[in-house]
Formats: sequence, C-alpha cells, structure tokens
Amino acid sequence: MKKILLLALGLTLCAEAGAYGILHAASDQPKQGGTLTLAIRRDLLLANPFVNVRSTQGRIMDLLYDPLLGLDNQGKLQPSLAESWEVSKDGRVVTFKLRKGIKFHNGQEMTAEDVKFSINYSRNPKNGAQGFPELAPVENVEAPDRYTFKIFLKGPSPALLYSLTALRAFPVVPKGSVAEGVDKIPSFPPGTGPFKFVEWKRQQHLILERYDNFWGPKAYLDRLVMKPIQEDAVRLTALRAGDVDFVERAPLEWVKQIAEGKLKGIRYAPAKYAEFEGIEFNVAVPPFNNKKLRLAVTHAVNKREIFDAAFMGFGELTDQKYPKGHDWYFEGLPVPSYNPDRARALLKEAGYRGEVLEFLVQSSLIEQAGAAALQAQLKRIGMNISIRPVDEGDYRSRPRKGDYTFRFDGGTLYPDPLMAYGELHCEPDLSKRAQNTAGYCNKEMDAWIDRAERNADPEERRALVRKIVAKALEDIPEIYLGYVPQFYALRDHVKGFETDSDANFRWWGGGLSHTWLDK
Repeated sequence: MKKILLLALGLTLCAEAGAYGILHAASDQPKQGGTLTLAIRRDLLLANPFVNVRSTQGRIMDLLYDPLLGLDNQGKLQPSLAESWEVSKDGRVVTFKLRKGIKFHNGQEMTAEDVKFSINYSRNPKNGAQGFPELAPVENVEAPDRYTFKIFLKGPSPALLYSLTALRAFPVVPKGSVAEGVDKIPSFPPGTGPFKFVEWKRQQHLILERYDNFWGPKAYLDRLVMKPIQEDAVRLTALRAGDVDFVERAPLEWVKQIAEGKLKGIRYAPAKYAEFEGIEFNVAVPPFNNKKLRLAVTHAVNKREIFDAAFMGFGELTDQKYPKGHDWYFEGLPVPSYNPDRARALLKEAGYRGEVLEFLVQSSLIEQAGAAALQAQLKRIGMNISIRPVDEGDYRSRPRKGDYTFRFDGGTLYPDPLMAYGELHCEPDLSKRAQNTAGYCNKEMDAWIDRAERNADPEERRALVRKIVAKALEDIPEIYLGYVPQFYALRDHVKGFETDSDANFRWWGGGLSHTWLDK
C-alpha cells in the first residue's frame, strides 16, 4: 500500500486506563466537548441490535453496545465486559468473570443474568438473531453468581471465543428488555457503550450522546449526529462545505486526490485490511483439477499489477489469508514466486494447448480492471482468457453450483483462522457448495481442520493451523493476492480517530469513542 499520508494502523498502541488502548501524538491534547457530524451511506434499518449488525448498522451498534471480549489489531483476545476468562482442561466449559459496577444506559447495573438473557435470546431460533449460527457450539449457559458467567459447550470450540469479540454473536442488554420473537422494536434497548441513544428520525439523522457513566475511558465528544447520504458526490460536497465533519466509505478516487493535496483541509484514515482479495479455482473439474495448471497461473500472476489496475495502487499484498505481522500469519512457509518462464514450462507439462478459459467477475469497473490486468499477464505466458462479467446475484450463485472456471474471491480478516481456512473442508455435494466454492477436497486437510476445531490446547491448535496453511499453499485452491483498504475522509479538525481492519466506528483500540475536535 502507498504510505503517503496513511495513518498506519500498525503503529504501537499506547496503554490507557481501562480495557482500551489509544494512540495520540505527544503534542496533541484531547479536548472535551463538541458535536461531530458524520455522513453515513445508509440509514439504520432496525433498532434491534440482535437482528442486523452488518455494515453501517453494525458500526453504529458498536457505539451503543459491548461484546464480552475484545480483539486487537494483531488478532489477540482482550478483555471487554468480561475482565477475565478461563477454559476448562477438556475445553468444554468457559468461565467469565465480569467487571463489577458496569451500568446500562438506564442506570441499571449489568450482571451475569443480563449476559445469560442476551446469549439465550441470540440462541433462540424464533428471534432471527444474526448470531444464532455462531452460537451453535453452545449447549447451555449459567450465571452462578452476580459477576460469573459460564458457557457449556457441546465439545471443545476454540473459535467461539473469537466470535464473542463482536456484537454479531450477541450484544449485552438488560434482562427482558427485548421481546422474544419480535425483530422490529420501537426503540433501542439500553446498552453499556460509550454513547447512548437520543433520537432517530428515519432518512434524516440519528443522534447519540456521550454516556458519562461508561465503564471505560469516557468519550471526548458530547454528541454524534449521523446523517444518511447515499450518493458519493453529495457526501463529498457536504464534507468540503463543512456541513459534515466525517464521511464513511470514501471512494479511492477521493483518497488519491487527498494524497495528492487536491482536497484541502481533508485527510483520510484507512482500514488497512477491510477486504481480502484472491483468485479462486474450481479445482473439482477440468481444467483446474490439474495442479500444474494452477501452479502455472500462480507463477504468472503479478499481484502488484492487479492491485494497481483495480485499486489505484492501494492495498497490501499477502501470500496467506492473513497479512504479515498478524498472529495467524506463519513465517517460513514455501510460496511460489513470480516466474513467467517457470509458468510457461508448467503449461506444457499440464497439456494446455491454448483453450479459452473463462474468468468470472462481477460487472463492476474495479473487478473488470483487475480481470483485464490478469488476462494480460496470462496472455504473456500463452494462456487464452475470456472475461465473463455477471451481476452480483449470478456471481454469488454460480460458484455454489460449481458453474465457473476461476474467479476473484473476496473475504475479510476473520478473527479465527478456521473461519478463513475451514471453508476448505470437503463438502459432499459439489452441485450445492455451501462454503467450499473451490470444490477442494483432501482427507488429510479435513482431519487437521476437525482436530483444530476441537483442540483446546493453544500450541497444538497453532501447529495444526500451520499444517493447514502449508497444505493450502501447496495445493493452491486459491491464490492469495492481498488486502484492499477502506477509507474514512475527515476534516482536519477531527483528531484522534483510527479504525480497525473492518472499518468500524469503534473497536478495542479506539475509534469515535477516542475522537475529539480541535476547533
């Protein structure tokens, strides 16, 4: 990724009192007070924090509610509402010690009974909670005392702890504050987050205020006003005019102009690892059931050229599903390098004779630009590639039916490695692929995935994941390209804001709860 003017998320976070860390330059003196106006791409859909915590909706909920645990930028678990946790030797019981004295926005103290209600609400299939599938490993929950909460599992499930770092699994609300079986509720239930709800007028604004009894470091801002503005050009006009202070999802062309100094008084903040990009092969059928052909493509791919063509040069390259420096990136594993001569030799060994191979892409300019760069690279080694643009619906459905040859594959920075690599587990019906859209199947890999899913020993589990990653690099069901950032654009007087890999408004290390205004 270009380093010019980037607010690098990889900088070391300075410790601050409470559970959260925050980064400030030594000369910056945070100021209390003021209202920050933020332009969001979409208005809220629901006030129910269990039902929809995707995209902008989820980012807003993060300001109002807390998960049990946190996750830092290196992928390590951190305390949040739970100040500590312990996993039993057999991996089937997780005991959480909750912080004492945490107050909901209605003044009521949070206890283990509230956590029990919240997780059971999410586990009830009648409620349509987004976290229902993630809590499938849970057999039962108990609240033995006011500040102790226990989760009993059907079997060891190390990945569950990572699920509990996000509201997607469940937010903690007061017992009985959300009616069972009702997805649309009249207002937000009380949360424990750094901001509290004030007013919501659909398609006009959402207003939040600082919660002065927040259990962690108090927010500097008095108030947040969020205005839904769908059109990119309108959001930019509002930002340049000073009608808003802050814009989410700034297009790359804006960011390029900011980096070149063409948009005065405006800077940007990146979510470095917002979107994973790869090239996925349909390995279950010809021609890419031939590993030599997959390896030829791997040696022919110039990742930087593809990122330059599709993403204006922004992005960080990787050779695994995690970026270098992350806790789940493994150093020292063999990776095929860019080598066109080796690619040409492998094409001959694979028996390729110039057949036209179809590359599936979404019908967006970004995807097609990246595909054109790939097409040119493969032409240099003697491959004949046609580009097939389809709409989003086809792009999602065709790989699940195995109806493609190869394509770009997206994703995110998953908190647990088995969420990233577990999709390589064999699936019985290749015409109805759920997660394993590559159609890859290796029984040895399956055994490692199954053992890693059940293994509660951190070192043994890590060794298994390393084997899984090494095998994926050897068999090449997918070429790992890199991560593309998302950006916030903000006025220069907005200080202290940094986001995480998912472009959240608030996260374990900072966000809007640590932002202040210098004006």
